[in-house]
Amino acid sequence: MIPEDAKYIRLDPDAEKCMRVNSVIRWVILAAAVTAASLFFIDHTAVKTAVIAAVWIIAVIYVIIVPHMRYERYRYYIDEEAIKVTEGFLWIEEQMVPMERLHKLSTSQGPVERIFGLSEICVTTAGGDVTIKYLKEDTAEKISESLKKRINLIVRNQREN
Repeated sequence: MIPEDAKYIRLDPDAEKCMRVNSVIRWVILAAAVTAASLFFIDHTAVKTAVIAAVWIIAVIYVIIVPHMRYERYRYYIDEEAIKVTEGFLWIEEQMVPMERLHKLSTSQGPVERIFGLSEICVTTAGGDVTIKYLKEDTAEKISESLKKRINLIVRNQREN
């Protein structure tokens, strides 16, 4: 298990910027869709205006507050026994996978992440998977190589037994 005094690793500040840009993209699309739907389907001008204003106000508040809170709460920890990721906004989720169950490792990078030089690593185990998001590319590469060595060692040990 992970010790209580474990040194969790925080994300690079570019991660918060990436989270903010992703939020802006999502909310602009959502708010534009609600605006268009309101213009076409709501006849009452006051209701139409209220709906459009509300969605855009919520979008602005979300984009200002949520990425910062998610960034502040995001942590990960890797040691010889396990990988643990803590993240969330309203609900904090903690995921932990033991090292001895590692099966597969993949890295990915979306277009916004690529702009900020960030990647994510998805670790698949017998019981599920855990993703470490918003890692700098060089950090993701180091972690990936370290975990690949660990997977190869586990496979080698299983074949010998």
